[in-house]
Amino acid sequence: MDDFENKTAIITGASQGLGKEIARSLAHNGFNIIINYYKSKKDAELLEKELSALTKTLVVKGDVSKFSDASDVVKKSKKEFGRIDVLINNAGIHMDSTVTKMTVNAWKNVIDTNLGGVFNFSKSVIPIMKKQNYGRIINISSFVSFKGIAGISNYSASKAGIIGFTRSVAKEIAMCNITINSVAPGYFDIGMFHDLNTETKKNIIKAIPAKRLGNPNEVTELIQLLISSNYLTGQTFVLDGGYSI
Repeated sequence: MDDFENKTAIITGASQGLGKEIARSLAHNGFNIIINYYKSKKDAELLEKELSALTKTLVVKGDVSKFSDASDVVKKSKKEFGRIDVLINNAGIHMDSTVTKMTVNAWKNVIDTNLGGVFNFSKSVIPIMKKQNYGRIINISSFVSFKGIAGISNYSASKAGIIGFTRSVAKEIAMCNITINSVAPGYFDIGMFHDLNTETKKNIIKAIPAKRLGNPNEVTELIQLLISSNYLTGQTFVLDGGYSI
């Protein structure tokens, strides 16, 4: 990897799951880390305590679905560290239901958080990255953008929207030495997979060509590659052991 000492990364939804693993990985590579959280204050503070032994950290509460909160997180981060080099749009929720039973709020909340959050934070950091003539934005999408699964239309739509957003914004900012890419993970041994019942978990693993769950370090290694590259932009990298093919 490049020398990332004194570079700064914001990770949304960093207090738990994949976001926590991404924060750990970047901290070990010398990044200053902004831990964004909304509800999991205790987890965020525990992560800060862990990472503070490695690097400079900042914990900032903010609801990614609200532009004012996203803008505030970015302003506090810029004030603390002077620059923002990497944005990882990781925060996401799911409120599963078939379309006929789905409430309007369930639709809106998932879209506003998962897709709106990507817009809110990207809009907030891009002006800073343009002034620096450097930036990396990585959006966490999902394999469900490519594989239909009943009962998660709101989640699927939000994650598919991220891919379209990524491709379009890439054309707007590439000349400023800012890249934007998305990662579409499959089932990993972390986070939401553990919310499923035992039988469902077994059936999913059987259906994965690789016959196993992904390891979090496989996502973090890909993210490190995307940060290091000056020429990869507008792309979506599906990391699902072949599940969606």
